Order: sequence, then structure tokens, then C-alpha cells
Amino acid sequence: VALGFRVKACSRESSGQKAANVLEPDLRSHWSTATNTKEWILLELNEPCLVSHIRIYNKSVLEWEVTGGLRYKPEAFVKVRPRGEAPKRDMVYPANHTPCRYVRISCLRGSPIAIYFIQLTGIPVPGLEPEFQPLVNHLLPQISSSQKQSHSSHNMHLQLLKDIARRLPPFLPQIEADLNSITDTPESSVWFLALLAGPFYPILNLINERDATKTSISSVDSDTLKTSLASIPTVSSNFEAQPRRARSPSSVQPASCMLAFRSETAILLLRKAHKDKTLSIVCHRASRVLQKLLEPEPFVDEPIPNGGMLSSEVSDEIPKSDASSLVPYTNYSSLFGEEFSLSENHFDGSFLNILDVAAVEEGILHVLYAAASQPQLGCKLAETTSDMWSVLPLVQALLPALRPPFSAGPTEQIDDCFSQWNHPDVHNALSQIVSMSVSSVFHPLLRGCAGYLSSYLPSHAKAACVLLDLCRGPLSPWVPMITAKVDLAVELLEDLLGVIQ
Repeated sequence: VALGFRVKACSRESSGQKAANVLEPDLRSHWSTATNTKEWILLELNEPCLVSHIRIYNKSVLEWEVTGGLRYKPEAFVKVRPRGEAPKRDMVYPANHTPCRYVRISCLRGSPIAIYFIQLTGIPVPGLEPEFQPLVNHLLPQISSSQKQSHSSHNMHLQLLKDIARRLPPFLPQIEADLNSITDTPESSVWFLALLAGPFYPILNLINERDATKTSISSVDSDTLKTSLASIPTVSSNFEAQPRRARSPSSVQPASCMLAFRSETAILLLRKAHKDKTLSIVCHRASRVLQKLLEPEPFVDEPIPNGGMLSSEVSDEIPKSDASSLVPYTNYSSLFGEEFSLSENHFDGSFLNILDVAAVEEGILHVLYAAASQPQLGCKLAETTSDMWSVLPLVQALLPALRPPFSAGPTEQIDDCFSQWNHPDVHNALSQIVSMSVSSVFHPLLRGCAGYLSSYLPSHAKAACVLLDLCRGPLSPWVPMITAKVDLAVELLEDLLGVIQ
């Protein structure tokens, strides 16, 4: 396609023949320096591109050289067209899909130096940085081959490069080694980068988004939100129906929360998942849940536990994510196999009406880190045939227990065993989540307790967690009876609340 660009600078221009004239294909105007040697013009493209051809309609340049690069460092530009004689008039040079944001035409001799216009064609690749050069070198032969085939419906290698360039720049410090290893281990390195930009990207998108919002949340916003919820109609005598809450976290975050949202922690987890099949399965499922949490769908008028229904007034207050938060998937299965195929994601929209989405997102991350630190529980979680939707209220309620109890500074080191999450409290919380996920007999009970698990009142969430834990143990023989009659579970909860309070 034709590429948009502007004239960033030039060595010289005469008063009547400005450098900007090269932007218009008009032979009635041109750029001229009114000199004969060593002049140049620098073009800046609207975005990074793989430049395929450069068209120069020459007026009187005799010798030139064309260079380009992704960063504004002319001394580091690569040669697109080596120094040579400049033919008269119209000339189109192949640029071989050279990655460029800047193109410099050095006019070495002329009589005088003058050019009518310049046109660039190629493929826009937004976000492409010089650090991605090893990946470009690896994918370029396939990209160029597909571009030459007019019958090719979709260039998957190009789409992969675009996705990686658009999504992974915030994580360049963490993936630089993977990019540099493409030359030695291309299959493994490109596979890992494709996982990060594809199936695992909702996890990284969350990390990037929450990291960017840490300093923007004020305690006033949190207090205002709680005040606005005070008048919401109740759906039972014990807890208030809560709308889907804002994704912004509280202004005061514990050290374990900050550690969970560090880029290096997430990349270390996903690198381990790349090598560990069971952890990869768990990360895939978590990623699909996070993908759904990002979608701006107003889950309104859905029944919630204990027969309640959100009113239209409450529905109006449900925050909807910005459309830019969407993370569209690309199906890379044709390149890498079924692991990259897009499976249907079943979810329960009624849960989303009452969840604290920011807490659930953090809880999911802690579940992943804990699963990486405790392989046996991680393996059980991977073996279950159910998804994670049914246990999201429990994940929210158990968030304080899932957070590793330590005070970490910004330099806290994480090893690939994730030892910070190998703690008895975290183990017990993960064990309860795994038990509730593995056995479908608990799912109706989870749904019946969802309102309590998601309550703002810690006592409600604690009572529900205690009930579920008892159902795993002493009350297990009566679980079918309890799940068949949710009112009994509610009565048990009320008794437990009385004991706790």
C-alpha cells in the first residue's frame, strides 16, 4: 500500500522549491537545493513499516544513496539502495521490505540537486522497534513469499509480526533475550513470542493496564464508589446486590499485589508455562477468563444468587470497559498447531454483575503463581474439565489468603519456583479452589453462595468460605442435599455469621 510520510528535515532548500514539494506527485513543483553536492532529505513515515518500494521522480540528481531505519539515528541506518548513479526521471527501487520509520536520500551530486516527488509503498507494522529485528529477519522470507502470491488470502506470518510488534513493546526488557535467541533456537523462541502475543496476551494486557493505573487511583474514588452502593436494593436479608465494580484497584496495594503485577513476574510465569504443559493449560484457561472480563458487555438483567435481580438503575451504573481494551485473538493454529486454536469460552454472565473485577483479576494471577509453585495442585487444576467461571466468586473471597504474606520491595527477586507463593495459607486457599473446580457437585453450591463470596462485608465472604470448606470435609456426605436446597446453605451461612460476629 502507499505509505504516508512527511519531510522531517533536509540539508537545504531554495526559497521557491521547498522540500515539502516532494510529497505531491506534481511535475510543476519540486525540491531543489540550488547546490551541486552533498545534500540530503529525511522522510518520516506515519508509523513503522516494511518498505517494499521507493519511487523517486528525479529532476537533476546525478548520484545518490538511500538508507533507512526504525529510530532517528542516521548513522545507524541500513542501506536500502547503495551509492550509485541516479537515472533520469522516474525510477522505482525495490526496498525488500526493509523495516523503516525514517528514509534518508543522500544526494551526492547534481546539476543542481533537485527531485520532483517521492513515493513509498510497503506494509505498515505499528509498534515495530529495532529490538524486533531478529524476528523480522526470521519471518521476512515467509512474509515476502506470501505477498507475492496474489491468491494468498491471509499472510499469517505478517499477522504474527504485527501482533507481536503492537502488543509486546512494553515487555521488551523481559523478552530481549528471547528475541536475541531466535537465530540459535528459532522454533522455540518464535513459539514463545507467539504465545505471549496470542493466547497468553490477556494476562500481559492486564499486567500492562494495571501497572499503568497504579498511581492514578485516589482514595476519594474508592470512598465515592462505596457511598454510591449504599442505596442499592438488597436481594436478601444478609447482603447487598452489587453491580459489576470498576476494574480500577484500590489506591493502597499490599506488597504482594504489586509483585503480582510486575512485568518480570508475569513473563517468568509464562516462560515456565511455555515449557510446562499442565501449567500452560491453566494459563490458557485463565487467559480466556481475563479476555472475557475485558470485553465491554453490559451483563444486566441477569439473575443472581438467592433469586435476586439487578435493577435497571443498578444496571446503568455498571461500568463498561473501553472498546480499546478488547484483545482480539488471531488463530495461529495453521502455524503452530492446535494449542493456538480458538476454543469457545462458556461463561456465566450473572457472576459478572456482582464481582469486584479488579480483585478477581488479581486473584487469578495469584492462582497462577501458586499453581506454578505447587505443581501437584496445578496438575489437578489442569485436569479438570470445567472452566474457572464457577469459582471466580471464591477466588475473590480468598484473595487475602492467596496473597503471599511478606513485605516485598521493588527489588524483590522471584525465582522460577515462585517460592513466595509456596506458603501454607496460599496452599490451603488454592487447594479449596482446586477442590471446588474439580468436582461439579460443588458448582450449584458455589452459585448459591456467590453473593456472600462477593460481598463487601468480610464476614459474609468468610462465612461462605467456611461453609464451602466444611462441605469438602465433615459436611461432604450432605453436599447433595445442601446443593439440592440452597435455602439450607443460606441458613447455615446465617448461623455461621452469628458465630463469627
